[in-house]
Amino acid sequence: MHPQHIRAALTCLGLLMTYSGFVQAQPFGVFDVRAAGMGGVGVATGARYATFNNPALLTTTEEQREWFLMVPGMGRQRGDPDDLKDKLATFKRAANTLDAGPTIANRDAALASLNAMGDGIYRESGNSAILLAIPSRLLSAAAYIHIYDWANARASVVGDNLSDPANPQYTSRIEHRGAQVLENGITAAKSISGTGWRRQLAVGFNVKFLFIEGYGYSEDVRVAKTGIERNQYSGNAAFNLDIGVLKEFGVWKLGLMAKNLFSGSFEYGNTGDYFDIAPQLRAGFAYQSRRTVFEFDLDLMRNQGSGFDSATQMAALGVEFKPWRWLALRSGYQQNLTGTQLGTASLGLGIAFGFLALDIAASHSKEQDGAHAQLGIQF
Repeated sequence: MHPQHIRAALTCLGLLMTYSGFVQAQPFGVFDVRAAGMGGVGVATGARYATFNNPALLTTTEEQREWFLMVPGMGRQRGDPDDLKDKLATFKRAANTLDAGPTIANRDAALASLNAMGDGIYRESGNSAILLAIPSRLLSAAAYIHIYDWANARASVVGDNLSDPANPQYTSRIEHRGAQVLENGITAAKSISGTGWRRQLAVGFNVKFLFIEGYGYSEDVRVAKTGIERNQYSGNAAFNLDIGVLKEFGVWKLGLMAKNLFSGSFEYGNTGDYFDIAPQLRAGFAYQSRRTVFEFDLDLMRNQGSGFDSATQMAALGVEFKPWRWLALRSGYQQNLTGTQLGTASLGLGIAFGFLALDIAASHSKEQDGAHAQLGIQF
């Protein structure tokens, strides 16, 4: 790759850093099992999952046979910090009891359970992917299909009139916002040979097509559910590009990843509310020896929250230890530096059986739990 091309890529990243204060993109996301077990890190290490975290990492393989096929990788997170699902079920029972016996006591119970929902939020998200990665010190490539989604439900308790127990008037709603994104893409990366700042430098790109569906509607509180129905949506297609840079200093690694260089706003159904797929910028700094990885990643910009969630700017710390070649033990912690969300701890495990690789991870906070699993073939 010509030095002029490298300078152009670095210039683009610099412009994004300047631009980042004006952009509100969706959260960076945790899309591979290794990152899920390490608190969400992966910008500076992890060649097999470079597509999701930093395409330049495809150049860092130290193995002679490192082709990797992920078939598939999956993850799911659910959070109900306000107990909205249980409170909604409690209200429905109380409302049914009031319908069967319109007494003052039953009216008060229905009203209390209705008000208990307040502005509670229920959230869920997930992803699945198929990936073929060909890491190399020369010219690296990958191809992938990736689907990820998020959804929120929020109680809007306002205007109800239960003054007449025999004829209660409910106007409260459960509002829904969500999206699903299908990415089809290819990845390419190249190590740079040279002296000075070009020594041990790599640059990578993701070129991808996105098919985006946005969901948005509200339901009468008497019949509502917290889970989202995907039959009310608006659809769009878009082209986008990611750029990643990696600089190595022996066992020390410094990575920078810019996702979704082209901005776009998409509607949640026909609600008039929009979400952005726009530039996301994350840096990673890592120490990597033969058996151990320590990595710290940081969002360099504030990101728009998914649905009704607040904005995010994540800091993450992850550790990976390989006591034997066939076993990887992982742990990590992630904290949102904005808003009031609590930190999330995670654990992960990777086991290799010859040409087969199995990875699992779990995460937990008081607001959300997650689980990831992945089957891979290495050859």
